[in-house]
Amino acid sequence: MDENGEVLWRLAAHGDDLSIARDIDFSLDFDNEQAALECGVFLFRNEFKVQLQPPLEDEPGSPWSVQVIAYMVPNHAEITHLEGYLKQVAGHFGGDCTGWGCLQQTGGVPAA
Repeated sequence: MDENGEVLWRLAAHGDDLSIARDIDFSLDFDNEQAALECGVFLFRNEFKVQLQPPLEDEPGSPWSVQVIAYMVPNHAEITHLEGYLKQVAGHFGGDCTGWGCLQQTGGVPAA
């Protein structure tokens, strides 16, 4: 099982209803603001929802991040495909797609 499969398995094991669509956030990290801006603009122009996040003030050396928010059902094949595409795009601008995450969905019952 790969890392995406493990994350999805952990979500399911903790009661997540993986049939419910939700925002899935993919993190793309860059060494500088210009690269993050250029990548973010490229993705925005290609109809992705993006947010730019500056480095954390209390963590010297932390990266500039572009958060790509995709509304989708957490499906292994689709997450892996989108993550691969975002790795290629980020790499073109000197960055990397460093992972993804989402809020747990439990079919209307708040997660504990």
